[in-house]
Amino acid sequence: MNQWHIGEILIQKKLIDWKQLEDALAEQKRTKEFVGEVLVRKQYVPRFLFFKALAERHAIPFADLSHIFVDARAVQRVPKSVAVKYQLVPIEIQDHTLVVGISNPLQVLPEKEIAELAQVTKIRTVLCTPDAVAAAIESNYGERPIETGALS
Repeated sequence: MNQWHIGEILIQKKLIDWKQLEDALAEQKRTKEFVGEVLVRKQYVPRFLFFKALAERHAIPFADLSHIFVDARAVQRVPKSVAVKYQLVPIEIQDHTLVVGISNPLQVLPEKEIAELAQVTKIRTVLCTPDAVAAAIESNYGERPIETGALS
């Protein structure tokens, strides 16, 4: 199923119909947005279900971060700057493999460098919604105070 377009997958799953897809494709030509962005913006398909279908399209697992425990030990192994730069959230470590949530299935991660930082042998990605990744980064890393010198 990896050769199917996202619109075809959404139709096959009965999440949208052909008329909605045609409407979104016509608007995509005008706005230059991704067809998925148009479908979600027009409320033809909920963002959550769109990302589940997108994960299927790219043959990677989907993870609903609102129902997943993010292991603090995984978070501690990846600096906040790396998480923010690559928009990823470390979720857990399984048998020397760091599982990270990403919001773009086409994103290219420097897996070797991240694995080295996290002291694991492998990185495995799961797709999450962008809002969930941003919220997980914020809630797991939070705002750390910046150390400043004494003011006179």
